Amino acid sequence: MSSNGNTTGWTVGQPIGVGDPVNGAHSPLVAAATAVARVQTEIDDLWRNSMRVENDLLSERLVGVSRALQQAARLLEEDRAIG
Repeated sequence: MSSNGNTTGWTVGQPIGVGDPVNGAHSPLVAAATAVARVQTEIDDLWRNSMRVENDLLSERLVGVSRALQQAARLLEEDRAIG
């Protein structure tokens, strides 16, 4: 489960890459970061619902998805290829 007990551990803030002068890749990185943040918010909502209905298997799967999204966000921050 999460470390803080009530979410998957994701903190949604300003999209990654905002204000960073990245040549032509700036816009796609911002779009990708925004999409990752939006999906992570949805995962957090699903995780909270799974905790309410005490579905441990689903909760654990959602935590795994959340961790993968966090890794994708880190790769976007570091301007590294995903895949």
